[in-house]
Amino acid sequence: MRMSKKKEMWCLVEGKPARFSLTEFAMVTGLHCSAIPKISTEQSLHLKNRLRDLYFEGRSQIKQDDLVRGFRSMFNEGEGSGKKEKRKKKKAAKRGQEREDQVKVALVYFLEGVLLSADAKKNISDFYLSMVDDLAMFNAYPWGSKVYDLTFDSLSSKNLVAKYKERLAKPKEKQVPGVKETYTLLGFPFSFQVSC
Repeated sequence: MRMSKKKEMWCLVEGKPARFSLTEFAMVTGLHCSAIPKISTEQSLHLKNRLRDLYFEGRSQIKQDDLVRGFRSMFNEGEGSGKKEKRKKKKAAKRGQEREDQVKVALVYFLEGVLLSADAKKNISDFYLSMVDDLAMFNAYPWGSKVYDLTFDSLSSKNLVAKYKERLAKPKEKQVPGVKETYTLLGFPFSFQVSC
């Protein structure tokens, strides 16, 4: 179907048109969907990487698995519960931050692993890890708009459509036995399934 609006998608469901736009996305997810603010360089300079420095040894590259290990180390279970980690844990506990830090790391994991469906092999956004340290700013951020944009772009990707058409056009004799072609949808495609 041809549509005039750029950020909406229409499909036929049992012969009836169904729309997927920011409105439907917001109704399905309940996420805050407003304009994404431009965070100035000055603001971003004030964002510190306290969580990264405290729980992830200041590493510049943190993956989803690292978030899980860091979260577990906060509870003193699993990997990362050595002397160095215990000192860090005591330091955070002295400031009364430990429980709050657990929530913050869990929020970033939920954002990256569920809402953004980011590739687990890619690095966690340093910006998100910094922003979550200010819970008021993190909670006020319009994550719904960010997630919708990623979901929409992923679902309407020309590469995705081209790859699907290419697979359909490939003769059966040229297909490699036992090898399945796959693709990854980013964002929160479950919202599309529910709304359509």
